[in-house]
Amino acid sequence: MDNWLNKKSMGQSQEKMETISVSTVKKRKLNYDEPSTSSSELKQKKTCRKYCPEYLQIGFTWNGDEENPRPQCVICGCILANESMRPNKLHRHIDTNHPEMKGKPLDFYKKKLESLKTSKNNIFNFTATNQKATYASYKICLRIAQTGKPHTIGESLILPAIKDAVGILFDQKCLKEVEKLSLSNNTVSRRIDDISEWVENKLIERVKLSRWFSLQLDESTDIQGLSQMIVFVRYIWMNESHEDFLCCEPIIRGTSDEIFNTLNTYITAKGIEWTKCVGLCTDGARALCGKNSSVITKIREINPNVPWMHCNIHREALVSKSLSDDFRSVLNTSVKIVNFIKARPLQSRLFEKLCEEMGSIHKSLLLHTEVRWLSRGKVLTRLVELREEVTYYLDEKNDYVKFLRDVKFILKLTYLADIFSKLNELNLYLQGIGGDIFSVHDKIRAFMKKLLLWKNNIENKMFDCFESFSNFIIENQIEVDDSIITSISDHLQTLKDNFDSYFLSEMENYQQMKWISNPFQEHDMTSGLSIRAKEELIELFEDSVFKMNFNRKKLISFWLSVQENYPTVSNEAVKMLLPFISSYNCEVGFSAMVAIKTKLRSKLKLSNSLRLKLTNAEVDIDDVMKKNRKQLHPSH
Repeated sequence: MDNWLNKKSMGQSQEKMETISVSTVKKRKLNYDEPSTSSSELKQKKTCRKYCPEYLQIGFTWNGDEENPRPQCVICGCILANESMRPNKLHRHIDTNHPEMKGKPLDFYKKKLESLKTSKNNIFNFTATNQKATYASYKICLRIAQTGKPHTIGESLILPAIKDAVGILFDQKCLKEVEKLSLSNNTVSRRIDDISEWVENKLIERVKLSRWFSLQLDESTDIQGLSQMIVFVRYIWMNESHEDFLCCEPIIRGTSDEIFNTLNTYITAKGIEWTKCVGLCTDGARALCGKNSSVITKIREINPNVPWMHCNIHREALVSKSLSDDFRSVLNTSVKIVNFIKARPLQSRLFEKLCEEMGSIHKSLLLHTEVRWLSRGKVLTRLVELREEVTYYLDEKNDYVKFLRDVKFILKLTYLADIFSKLNELNLYLQGIGGDIFSVHDKIRAFMKKLLLWKNNIENKMFDCFESFSNFIIENQIEVDDSIITSISDHLQTLKDNFDSYFLSEMENYQQMKWISNPFQEHDMTSGLSIRAKEELIELFEDSVFKMNFNRKKLISFWLSVQENYPTVSNEAVKMLLPFISSYNCEVGFSAMVAIKTKLRSKLKLSNSLRLKLTNAEVDIDDVMKKNRKQLHPSH
């Protein structure tokens, strides 16, 4: 049978070719002067067959493009090639695959066609619904990560709450759609990983395209006792400076070699070039900033021009720690008084009840924590405000009450509360993101001058610069002893000397670059600039358009905006402004780490959850789904 079919086919082909050849010769006008023509030009072009509505009688509809339709069987849904758009081939499919359907009426095939269309719509609707459910699941998982909640909250709280709300507000059909949401623990974890990977890849792309970048680095210990290194990066994107969480990597021993190797492995693996690094900011840990063997020295072996910035907040905290023995005794005694009341639940409740009966503004004292920058100022200020209540509560119960009745002790206590409150104000100014070194130096320089002013006023017995100290003197009509004035004056001078030790040299160095903070003032200290940069600075000085916009933008944003017109001087300024001025971001990261990785979640993979908690990036869920397309089932 097959041989007969093959012979017939070959015979038909031969006859067909002969017909084509004869017709072609008849149509052509022979010209023996023309070159011979290849036989390939004589081949018949491939024809595109059109669908005929009568083919439905056979059992076929069409699928695909109208210009190139393909026959589709309404019984099995099989799609054939366009070349099969012939009655004999369509009949062959029915006879071979569906012999029992042969001879069915047209109405039968019309019903099959409607059934096929309905099936297509159902598949499309199912796909669209699952895609929406997957999108919603990703969105909820992102919310869970951004709030630092456990991954189990999706299945244990969020999904049941959605079902309750939808069941009350809408019908059962909507409730069935909600049930397609997958928020199991594993699904939430997997989708947080997907989103985090997308965010990290986008960040790395931006950093690699940036002309320069700077790093902020610190390490701390999590709930398991494992040391974690957190790194933030500041870079240029779309002519603006941005800063974001770069990575969190575990550290075993915390040595400079291990920290550097971990950081360098990450940087090189992501394709980031160390030559673009223009700054590294850390605290004063020896492993990070030591002279002989530290992270910064190892980075400078790769890029010798990387400057190191000692965290300004850390330096300010070190300055405020310096106390004479007399004042330290007052501070320690005050902390003991607070701890006696606050650290004992019964005493704390009784004291709270007493404060309510006396109509006090505050109902409790604050515990002192040495590692917290603002702790001393807040603790002492609260103790001064509740001094009468504490004295009344401790009366005849504790030996500490004698200190609260000692005038000299209270004078020193009120002074410490005032000076630490002022130091707290400076500390709060140094916190935050996006600051520049020149504004920080201006604030510190002003505080140093105020220290000398306060010292002079105290020596002249003018106490109004310290509010609590002055109020206590006025209320009790006290003549301040000279020894207390001397102690306060010495302490203020010590603070001034400490500020000089930590900041003066750096501020003098940056004075040579004062033109960066305001290029529209006359500056003599431009010796470090090239001739081209000086010429551009002069041109910028006379540019009235940029002068109008100077005060409307952040300093680094202004210098980036002039980059096209004054590239040389702009580059010099941006490289000085891009480095971080503090490790504030890392401290925020460690606070988030403590909140995320608790005793109940001690096995959590920290990096991905922490990234979504700290990142400033806008997440494109559609793009995340495209990058992680598996099955379109909402659980994937």
